[in-house]
Amino acid sequence: MNSEVIEKKILEDVELDRMLAYWKFRDRSVVALYGSFDVLHPGTFELITYAAEHGHELVVGIKPDGEMKKEKGDKFPVFGQNKRALVVASNQLVSAVYICQNGIEDFLRRVKPSLAVCCHHASSTDKDKLEVVKEWGGKYKIFTQSTTSVEDIITKLC
Repeated sequence: MNSEVIEKKILEDVELDRMLAYWKFRDRSVVALYGSFDVLHPGTFELITYAAEHGHELVVGIKPDGEMKKEKGDKFPVFGQNKRALVVASNQLVSAVYICQNGIEDFLRRVKPSLAVCCHHASSTDKDKLEVVKEWGGKYKIFTQSTTSVEDIITKLC
């Protein structure tokens, strides 16, 4: 997959809306995955694989830099949102990537996935916001199969 193909998977509002309309027309089920995706590790790939197995198309929402700084402090993110989006888009299982400037609830309302997924390492606030999918009959799952988090890795390295 060349870089141009990867970059085309990172969508802005209008582009994402068009893709979602196309998938709906084609009767494709959409799964939404939300997270920071700051330092990728084996657990990240387990999470992406898990989410992708539950639908035809996987849309990954990237937590914006400002939100990460507020939540985790000035040392985060390690990589900026555009770099994080590019790395996630390089995964073949990912159909589209969207930087969630307006937060998880706006992302989920825009995508209206049949299933929303986030990792158990996500903040309790983010997990609680997954409830919004019930507005259109969607479901959500918290991925619990990974035992690794970015914070664990950083602690181990430092």
